[in-house]
Order: sequence, then C-alpha cells, then structure tokens
Amino acid sequence: MNRPAVPPLDGSLRVYPGFADFHHTHNPRRTCIQFAREDTGEIVRVTYAEFARASHRIARALRADGSLKTGEVVALIALCDTPMYMALLVGMTRAGLVPFPISPRNSAPAIHHMLSKTGCHRLLTTKAFLKPFLDSCEAEFAAKGYGLEITEIPAFTDVFPLLGKETSDDPFEPFELKDWNPGFDDPALYLHSSGSTGFPKPITQTHRTVLHWCSMPCTTGALYHPRELVWGSMMTPTFHTFGLYMQMYASFVTASATAVFEPKYPGPPVMPTPENTLEALKKSGANTAIAVPSFFEVWAHSPEAIDFLASMEICSFAGGPLSTKAGDALVARGVKLNTTYGGTEFGAPSDMYDIIPECKAPGIIHKSVKDWAFMRMCDRLQTRWIDQGDGTYELHMLTNEKHQLSVENLPDTKGYATSDLWEPHPTIAGLWRLVGRTDDVLVLASGEKTVPPPMEGHILHNPLVQGTLMFGRGHDQVGVLIEPTSAHAIDPKSEKAVIEFRNRIWPTVEEANKNAPAFSRIFKEMILITDPAKPMARAAKGTVQRKMTLALYAEEIDALYDTVNSSMYVEGATPPAAWTRFALVEWLSKRAGEINSGRKLDATDDLFDKGFDSLSATFLRNRIIGALRTSTDPNAKKALEGVTQNIVYTNPTIEQLAGAVASLLRPGANGAAATSPASAIEAMVRKYSVDFPKPQDTIAPPKGENVILLTGSTGSLGSYILAALLAEKGVKTVYAFNRPSETSSALDRQKAAFVNKGLPLDLLSSERLVLIEGDAGKPKFDLGEELYDKIHNSVTHVIHNAWRVDFNLALPSFETHIRATRGLIDFALTSKYGPQVKLLFTSSITVAQSWDTSKGLFPEEILPVPEPAVGGGYGEGKYVVERVLSAAASETGLQSTSLRIGQICGGLPDGAWATTDWVPILVKSSIALDCLPDSQGSVSWLPMQAVAKTILDVGLAGEKHHLVVNVVHPTPVKWTNIMTAIRKSLDKSLESLPLVPFGEWVKKLEERATNATTEELERVPAIRLLEFFRKLAGAKNSSGEAGGIATFATETAQADSPTLRQLQSLDERDAELWVKYWRSKAFI
Repeated sequence: MNRPAVPPLDGSLRVYPGFADFHHTHNPRRTCIQFAREDTGEIVRVTYAEFARASHRIARALRADGSLKTGEVVALIALCDTPMYMALLVGMTRAGLVPFPISPRNSAPAIHHMLSKTGCHRLLTTKAFLKPFLDSCEAEFAAKGYGLEITEIPAFTDVFPLLGKETSDDPFEPFELKDWNPGFDDPALYLHSSGSTGFPKPITQTHRTVLHWCSMPCTTGALYHPRELVWGSMMTPTFHTFGLYMQMYASFVTASATAVFEPKYPGPPVMPTPENTLEALKKSGANTAIAVPSFFEVWAHSPEAIDFLASMEICSFAGGPLSTKAGDALVARGVKLNTTYGGTEFGAPSDMYDIIPECKAPGIIHKSVKDWAFMRMCDRLQTRWIDQGDGTYELHMLTNEKHQLSVENLPDTKGYATSDLWEPHPTIAGLWRLVGRTDDVLVLASGEKTVPPPMEGHILHNPLVQGTLMFGRGHDQVGVLIEPTSAHAIDPKSEKAVIEFRNRIWPTVEEANKNAPAFSRIFKEMILITDPAKPMARAAKGTVQRKMTLALYAEEIDALYDTVNSSMYVEGATPPAAWTRFALVEWLSKRAGEINSGRKLDATDDLFDKGFDSLSATFLRNRIIGALRTSTDPNAKKALEGVTQNIVYTNPTIEQLAGAVASLLRPGANGAAATSPASAIEAMVRKYSVDFPKPQDTIAPPKGENVILLTGSTGSLGSYILAALLAEKGVKTVYAFNRPSETSSALDRQKAAFVNKGLPLDLLSSERLVLIEGDAGKPKFDLGEELYDKIHNSVTHVIHNAWRVDFNLALPSFETHIRATRGLIDFALTSKYGPQVKLLFTSSITVAQSWDTSKGLFPEEILPVPEPAVGGGYGEGKYVVERVLSAAASETGLQSTSLRIGQICGGLPDGAWATTDWVPILVKSSIALDCLPDSQGSVSWLPMQAVAKTILDVGLAGEKHHLVVNVVHPTPVKWTNIMTAIRKSLDKSLESLPLVPFGEWVKKLEERATNATTEELERVPAIRLLEFFRKLAGAKNSSGEAGGIATFATETAQADSPTLRQLQSLDERDAELWVKYWRSKAFI
C-alpha cells in the first residue's frame, strides 16, 4: 500500500491548523471526512483541502469584528454536526484562540465554575438547540456578576458551501494571523474532566501535550496496519477525549478518513444509538468501529450485528468496562475486539493494534484477541504500580520527555495518580486489566462516572434509612441498596412491602437525583431493599464495607439487572385508563415525569431536549411494556411485538409516542384526515371555550387597591411591565409569576432581566413585590393550597404576558400556553371578584398575518373567522386565545382585553433593541452596502416603555372595558424620516450613506450574497434574511405600513390609553438611543 505523506510531530507544525495545512499541501485530494446520504446511499467525501478551507472560513468569521484577542479562551458548547465541530476546533485555533470544548450536559453552575477558572468570557454555541440551557447559563452568570458573551457558530453552509464537491478551482480566501507564535507549553486548548467527584475541572492541553498524545501508538500504529483504515467514530462526541482522539488525532496523524453521520444542518445532529450507529458504519465505508461499551453490549445480542462487526479491521471501545460475557461472545464470532485506555489528564497510552498480527509497528508486542480486556502500556509511558494488597494495583504515570502529563498530583515526583485499579494478566507479563477505582467511583458501561457518596449521604438523611450503597459498575444504569432502620424493616420478598417502602423514600431519592448528572439518576426500579436477616457489612466504626456488602448482595443485584434489562419489570406498571391517544398522553406524561426526576414535561416537548437520554428512553419503553403485559385489553399482548427498541427515539414527544402506542392496539386509530390550518384553529378554540365556571356570590374589588398577577415578568416586555407596576402608586401588590428554574432563583432571574434592560434594581426591593413560581396550566397553579388561596382571594387584575417566542413552531406547540390562559380565565371567574377581575392578554399583530390589506384597517374587534390569522403557530395561538377570551366574556361577563402589540423598538432608559431583530440587522448591513433602503410606507414601531405603560393604562382604567385594542404607534413615521434619523445618528453624510429605493438596496444585497464569505456575512448579516427583505421591498401597499403588512385601527386603544394617545412620533432622539445601544454591544 502506498503510504501518504504524514505531518511531522516534532513541533515544526502548529497544533491543529498546521496539520490541516500540511494535508492541504501534501494530501489535498485525500478524504478527511466521509458519510453516506440516507436517501441515495451515496458516500460523500470531504477532502483535506476542503476541510482546511473550512477552518480558514471559521477563523475569518471569528476574527471579523476584531473583538476577539489572540490567546483568548473561547468556550464551545454546541450541538452541531461532527464535521462542523472538527472544523470549529481547527478554525478557532487558526484564529489564535484557545478552544474549550464543553459537554452541553453540564449544569449552569458547572459551566460558570469552568469558565471562571480559565478566565473565559466568550461562548460559541447553537442557540436554537440549547435555548433552555443557555437561558440557565445567562441567569447563572448574571446572578454572579460574571460577564459572558454568547455568539452563534457560523452556519454550516457558510463553512462547507460545496460539501463534498469543493475543488481547488473554487474561490477561496485564506485567513492569516500574523505575529502568532505560541510556545510548546502555551495552552492549545482546554478539555474538562468528567466531574465524577464534583464540578468538572478544566484541564490545560498545551501544544507539547497534544503532540505527545498524537505520538502514541493509539494513533501512529495505524501507519503500520496492512490496510488503510477509515475510522468509524461517529458515535463519540468531539468534546470528549475519546472522540477528539479518534475523529481528529487518528486521522490527522495518519492522513486517514473519519466516517461520521450525515450532517443534518439546519436541524440538530443525529443522536447516536446502537441501531443508527451500526447502520451508519455499514453505509459510510468505515472499516473500524469505535464506540462506548454499552453499544457493543447491545450489538453482542444480535447475530447480524456481530457478523458485520467481524468484517471490520478493528473494533475498539473506551471509557468504561465491557462485560466479559459480551466481549467473549463478540470475539468468539470473529470480531477483532480491543479496549483502549485513556484520560484527559494523560492521553491514550495503550496499544490498540496489538491484536493484529500483520501490524508491524515499532516496539509492538502482539497478544491474542482472546485477551481483548487486557492492555499493554506503550513504551513512551513511564509507570509505577502501587500494590493495594488485594491483588490489584493503582497506576501512577510519571512525567518524562516523551510524555508530558496534563495534570501532576503526586507528592514525591512529577507524575499523576490515576486512582485506577488494575490486575495483571495471570501468565503474560506486561498485560493489565482495569478492574476498578480507588475512590469508589462507579464507571458505567457508557463510560460515564458516578460518585456515590453525595447521593448515598443524601438518601441516608431519610429517617427510614440506616444504610445506603450504590452499585452499577459495568452496567447502563446505577442502582442503590438501601437498609431500612430496624423499626421500618420489611420482607424484601413481599412485592407489596417493597413498593410501599420505595414510595415512602422516593421523594428523598428524587431530591438526590436533582443534584446528580443525568447518567447518575436512580430510577425507582433500581432501588433494592436489604433483608433484615442479611444486614450490610460494617466496619468497627459503623461505616458500610462496600466490597463485602456488594459481594453479599451480588445475586440480588444481578437478578435485578436481569429483570430490568429483559423488560419483564412490571412493578407499578398500572395500565392507562384506556389505550386511546388522549388517555395515553396523560399516562405517558406522568411516567416520563417520574423518569425525568420529576421535571415537568409538556406533551409536545421533545423528550431529549428536556433531559432524556438513552437510559430514560429504556425505562420509559420498559414501563410501556410492563403496562401492556398487565393489561386486560385483548390486543395488548399482540401489541408487545411492535414496541421496538427505538420506539421512544422515533416518537420523541409524548403526543407522538401516545399515537404510536395507541395504533399498536387499534391499527388505524391514530390516523386522521388532514385538516386545514383554519380548521385546526377552530378546533382549538372549541376545545378551550367550553364549560367556563359560573361565577357565584361575587363582590366588587375594592377601589384603589389593585393587586396584580403578572405572568412572564422576566422577559423583555415583562420586565418593563413589572417596573411600571412597581412605580405605580395605585398598585398594592404585584405577584410576578414565572415558571420555575432548576438552576437559578426567581429573584436572580428577575435581577438579570432588569440589568439587561437598564431598569432600576431598587424596584425589586419593594415590599409590594412577591415573586412566585408555578404553572398556570396546572391545578392551583402548582403553588400549594395556602399560597394559591391567598392570591386567588386578592387579585384584581391579571396581566398574562408569558408566551413562547418562536416563529418556527406550529399551533400544537403553543397549546400549553393556550391551556395556561384557560387556567387564568378559570382562576379569575372562580375568585371572589369573579368576572370583575380584569384579565389582560398581550396578543400580537401577527393575528393579522394573512389580512387582506385591500380591506383597509385591521379593526379593533375579534374576527369571527380564523383565516386572517393563518400563517404561523405563534400568531395562530394568539388568535385562539383572543377567541377563547371573547367567548368567556360573552358567557360570563369576564372583563378581558386582548392587546395586539406591534413591532417594539428600543426605548428608555438606554434604547435596548436586540441586535438579532431585523431592523438592527438592516442598519448594520446598510453600513457595509454604503446605502440605506428607502420606502414610501410608514412605520408604527412602539418604544418598549410605551407598550408597558399602555398596558397599565388599559388595565388600570376605571369602568372602561374593550375586548381588544390594537397597540401600535398612533402617529406612524415615514420610513424615509426614520432612516434619515438613523443615518444622522451614525454620523454619516448623505453622500456616504444615501437613501436608495428598497428594491435597489435589495439588489446590492443580492450581489453581496453571491459567493458571500463568512466574513462578508458578519459584515452584511441581512444576507441571511434576504428573502424577508425581498418581500418588504416587493410589497404593494406602499402608502400604508412599510412592507405591505396590515395597518391597524387605534381609536379604541387611544381612547383607553393616554400614553398611546399622547405618544410622540419617533424621531432623532430615539434613533440616537438605538445607535448608542448597538455600539455598546459592538454590533456596529
């Protein structure tokens, strides 16, 4: 085989970009990354030249605005396709930055810990797929006063514009960073530990350590393999040490290819499962299989999978133990299986190729594949083995000139105590098998590490418990052995007694779960109760002796795993009231909530976005199976055959899963004729407009004692409404009502929101403010009876502002918000003030998204037909609520008002206008295009504080009450005037930034969009919204609102609101505030 040129590892090349550029020069046409297209089966190959170019584009994008400094640490927490993640690491380094790839499974406090330790204030991410996580991070950082700038990663299509087809003839502009010469011992990147014993720790990887890692036989050995290897490492995340090694180092060092899943941009990346990983291995052209042990455990049960794996050149796992039974079964059928040992602190020093007789790497000592569980450390490693006195040895690694350790923790010399326990091969010197940890950490089959003491200690606080011991080494999930106190001892053979005891201690276990990583959660099925006749083994001082107790209960523990893994576990698996979709939604919601540590789940939530992982999916599937096994329905047993391993993955929401399960028992019952959007809206209106409570014995609210329930107070508009309420003398109490957060308090989140908007923090110290957390869609708002009753009997006004802002979602995704609104309606009608409680709903002008502008102004009335609202779930959902409120008012006399709010612009005190909105994007792009767009239409934008004050005017007014008001600026400003004001605020002259017809501006934008580089997209972000701006420019209604959108009547709103009626037109003062704010954010 002709060997390709490979990069020198002597330090003459810069880590990462030097490798990429070497291959760009010497191996430009060799494949770096390959994958198979699902639809055609075609194998797409990304060459080293294309990959190197991608890294240049990323570097250029990151340094485009000049805000990043050479040597700056930049965190990377992203859910993106593997090629993108690989290119990001190389591109970030090329830009002179120090990447810090971080697992998104970490908590917000853990992220704060790691970033503060490394002095990192920048975060690259994928906002669309990590919004709840990022929100929690922003709240955490704001509460602790730590600055963090969050930036979206470049678009995949900008980085790989011709994916798999780019050639040297295609245009390309390299990025060059001058005066960047990092030293051998300067940081190349940071990785983090698993966090098994506390917060994850950031670990510096210098240029020297990276080069030493790359020089180990785990990577270099492939150069001596008789056949060229294609690394099938698609299941390993790149932020993990194992993934980094196998996806980047192994390929970069040997000029080989990495096989990955097909990129799914702009959607989320593929979530690896044993099934889809095996399929990808088959189709992608990979001839090695790299995975965690739990995947090989699954494959070991499939003869077909084993046959395929036997065709691989090598199969290797790392990160945890593989059961002897599974490993031996694979090897017996011809699988060339080996284990790899590694760690963030020291690299991967074991040999992967010593089971391949034809591999003639220097210094290799071959072994039989039957010894797959044993490893030999490479000769670059200097070791010492510390006898533990029980046949095991702890491995210490010592620093030497060929192996620089990333962490040194030995007291007597430079070296690292791994805490890993090994046992030697019984007959072959130099071979060792990993058997455990000195610190009792449980290493799961997935490679995740659980530290038992904190969880054990938490459960031990329960007065019913006198002993706890977690177990689970080598398994997919942990369990816990619990010893009841003598007064509460039970017979573990009595299923009823076991269920009752588990239920009594379950709240304590749930508390322990809340502070644990997802992979360390204890499921109720995994609680084992001790036999009074067989107490836990204890030392003289009373502590539980771990090894002896585990040995004592080994049989019971094995039996528990066998039962759970066989899906025969049916304890507590009471079937749903009926096997209908509706009943299943309720039943599955409860089961999923239990599995997800009590976290609230909506029927339309993606379970995996809400904390579900492979273990959670397995347990939910098992509970479905258990319920079917105990069901008396005649179709249940047959339905069991359809509960596939992937049923939760392929139906990731409660609604979808309910439909899938229902159709197993009643084929065809899940099918339904397609309905029009208008019909769906009407159905939703009917669903929430029935059985309104009938007010009885109500009294009038007291004059001058307004008690307000405000939902969504931590949002942008909500913060302004709250500030306005607290400044209002006629308001006695404000209950600021928000959903709870697992990572920060309500006060911390509210403070962060006020700081972001420049609102006075002293308002939050008011005695009139009461922060509460709950869910309006649940009974008593999930507040507890005492608090709910106190609020229920005092509130005179409800301002319902909480609503998800996501214009990509369909109507069903907003049903939880519609349900919550109905909860607030019932809350008002059943209070002692009944229909005299004023309920204000912040609706939106998007209810008119399909309005025929030839009909004139959009009226201040509830339209009886839904067609004008059709066009997107956000506006459709708002329209549904308007109709439901109207029905409630008609039937019960409820004083409700829907305020249709238009485009909000930056307002006082500091002109804050989010740089992600279309107007700031237009302004920034215009600077690059050297012109501003002109239009014959007008704009009716409203400053944020004016919107908030208008809401108070309408809500706190006397007897006046209208069903709906349109809240847009009553005196629109000519588009030309506002653009001129912005130009003046930018200190631009008419000559340097002229106004041109909107169509001409769009043409300039189209020209810049052609072959736009990443740098160009940063300078002209409007390119990403090109279609939107084309519609604005092509609008026919030039005499009305700019862009041809509906123009709204405001007579009623002006009559009700002095603020709106007296509002001054937007002018240069507003533009100056906006520009000042955008400049403060380094946006323009």
